[in-house]
Amino acid sequence: MSRWLLLAGMALAAGVNGPQPALARSSTIGWRPGGDVYSYIAEAVDMIRSGKSYRVTGDQYSAAAMQVVYLESQMPARICASPGVKLNFHLGFDRETKKPMKGLDPVWVAFIGPRNLKRLGKLPTYGRGFKTVKASDYLGLCK
Repeated sequence: MSRWLLLAGMALAAGVNGPQPALARSSTIGWRPGGDVYSYIAEAVDMIRSGKSYRVTGDQYSAAAMQVVYLESQMPARICASPGVKLNFHLGFDRETKKPMKGLDPVWVAFIGPRNLKRLGKLPTYGRGFKTVKASDYLGLCK
């Protein structure tokens, strides 16, 4: 098992099993371009533990889109999307080989979840556009 897969698994498990204080704070998530999936996993763990609710107000790309879908699976009552917000997905860039991924890796499957991957269908290769969906279809619409 690669070191990155092990670290991602530990971070995902910590987010699910760690303390989750019930605080009445909220925060917005504006436009985000994506980036390193492992950074977004670590941030997701912190977001879950914070007890905050989140309103997604800007389009999310790549790892950022994966993160908000993961957060919805872990805390559905604490995340929603504003009208018109889009989630934009594509296959990743392998940090070890430095090449676009040809398929999904176990970290992606764990982070997005098999049910959401099935809903999304085939994803474009890194650098060849995005699969774009309405965020409210995955996160629910904010009231």
